Amino acid sequence: MTLALSATARRISWRAMALIVVGNLIPIFGVLFLGWDAAQILVLYWAENLTIGLLTVPRILGARGDASTTADRLGLAAFFAVHYGFFWLMHGVFAWTLAGELARQSGAPDGVWAGTFGTGDFRWALAGLVVVQVVAFVREWRNSARRRSALPRTEMFRPYGRLVVLHLTVLIGAWSLLELGAPASTVILLCVGKMLLELITEAIAGLRGRPAA
Repeated sequence: MTLALSATARRISWRAMALIVVGNLIPIFGVLFLGWDAAQILVLYWAENLTIGLLTVPRILGARGDASTTADRLGLAAFFAVHYGFFWLMHGVFAWTLAGELARQSGAPDGVWAGTFGTGDFRWALAGLVVVQVVAFVREWRNSARRRSALPRTEMFRPYGRLVVLHLTVLIGAWSLLELGAPASTVILLCVGKMLLELITEAIAGLRGRPAA
């Protein structure tokens, strides 16, 4: 039993888990100490997804796990940029619309932009999330063995699980808060729920021996 637990622990990347926790503590800090509500959280997660999409392009181009040519990988990267970009924009429409409703409910006088990108604390929080994503990318992708075994198509589809499952969960949760008229402080539940989903996804991926979505 002890040996089995030890082998299981080795298959889980604890550094990746730690980066997930650090990244998710940033919006939790905003809720607890900066007075953020669901509007800021929605926009922050949406903006974070752009970073994830941008970092996927070099993953596609650098993957060498099959016989695809440079032209093949460039084509996949271009297709991903258009498809993911459209998906990200549609997600943004829902996020901004819902954030606007939440801002009006909370009595924010200046609108969503002024309460997000218009404030220094939000920009610093976004910068922190970008740094976490870049560190995670460099930490994994600097390993030449990882690049040699990675498949371009697999790398292309990696971000979609996160975008669909995690962030649509946040959208649904924020809409529920709006409909129920729940206090803004309950938005912390969205942040914690997202973190738990990401940790579970990473742990399952590690146990299966494949990269997390």
